[in-house]
Amino acid sequence: MTQFSLVDIGYGTKIRIGRGGGPAWTNIMGAEKASVPSQPPEDIDVTHFDSPDRTRETMPGMKAVADYGLELQYWTGSPTDLLLQELSDLTGAGTRELVLLEITPNGGTTVMYQCYVNEYVPSMSVGEKQMVAASFKVMGRIITAAAPTSSLLPSISGIAQVGQTLTAMVGAWTEAPTFTYQWQEDAGAGFVDIGGETGATTVVVVGSIGFPIQVVVTGTNTEGTASVTSGSSSDVVA
Repeated sequence: MTQFSLVDIGYGTKIRIGRGGGPAWTNIMGAEKASVPSQPPEDIDVTHFDSPDRTRETMPGMKAVADYGLELQYWTGSPTDLLLQELSDLTGAGTRELVLLEITPNGGTTVMYQCYVNEYVPSMSVGEKQMVAASFKVMGRIITAAAPTSSLLPSISGIAQVGQTLTAMVGAWTEAPTFTYQWQEDAGAGFVDIGGETGATTVVVVGSIGFPIQVVVTGTNTEGTASVTSGSSSDVVA
């Protein structure tokens, strides 16, 4: 029986550079090999006279600006060539332009960095294809914001009894949202909003006797909104 490895080839990897506030993207063509920029934090020596067991102690420091290089086939006058040459010229003139470097490995997760082109140097050969070395200074990785999602449903804390306070427990969320609430009750025809009950807590009233209560929690950030509903309480008692 033929067995196949889970390893894939790099064909299909995409690299592009974004300029401006849009940004406007240009695909980087001609790369034969690429990696992802590495920026481990530098270790800072904090050894002192009382370090245990005569062992050096360190703490994580700042991340260094990373050097990143791409070897590209040299396609004179191509969009890749024109862009990298312009950015290199700006750096050489002392007016470097910060751009986005986006790398998407074949079948992998896209990563994005802020950087500038430090150098763009063609190499010519009689017997081999012409290549060009593009070197970048990588300032840091950009973590793209996303809309919030709930990974643990909300719940209700408290006793479903007239005069008691019920509290919405938001559960667990990604992307640090802010929360709003809408309490609901089911009088027999499905859950409907309880007018004016939009806080993190609600006080159970006589009009809810015999009905279960639930809360809809909405998480919002700059990228979007998501709403999830808690489980319902037991029927309200007097």
